[in-house]
Amino acid sequence: MTIEELASAAGLTAARRYLVDWDRVETQIGTRLPADYKEYVYWFGPGCFDYYLYICVPGVENSNTELAAHLETQRAHERLRAQINRSAVLSPLFPEPDGWLPWGYTTASDVLYWKTSAKDPDDWTIIGRPGDIDDFAPFDGGFTDFLHAFVWDTVEMPFIAETESDVPIAFEPLTGEWRGGAGERLQPYGRFEPE
Repeated sequence: MTIEELASAAGLTAARRYLVDWDRVETQIGTRLPADYKEYVYWFGPGCFDYYLYICVPGVENSNTELAAHLETQRAHERLRAQINRSAVLSPLFPEPDGWLPWGYTTASDVLYWKTSAKDPDDWTIIGRPGDIDDFAPFDGGFTDFLHAFVWDTVEMPFIAETESDVPIAFEPLTGEWRGGAGERLQPYGRFEPE
């Protein structure tokens, strides 16, 4: 399934045309990112699926859903887990060798990562970690494969809740604005391309 087909299945009739400076993003994170993710960002922009699965995108104002800020948040959580529980199994976060690079999360605090063990980011697979236990579940496929399985409610990860909504699951467009509360307000650099 292509990103365009995924968008159509999730209810988008056209690309939202969200633009970011990919050189800036990849320099900030420290790696090239998968091509399908970049295409996803252009087509979908900020938003979520069923107000349950949130996909982080670069350049938004909301630190909770900004890709680089989400990576830093995950690093802070891992440091805190290590301080609280010295026997906790910590996630090997990027830039560690084969490190996990977070790209999304659920409202149940589950985190989804790229497993960066392949040299080519287009070959990265997905790994998920439930928010409340020291466990993880691999997904045999990449970013688009995972989203396709999610939209059609066929993800085989024990902690991803089965939907109570219609299938295919709809995409909920958001602006990426920070609205207060948890997280912080960032200086946005992403923008929607004018019509």
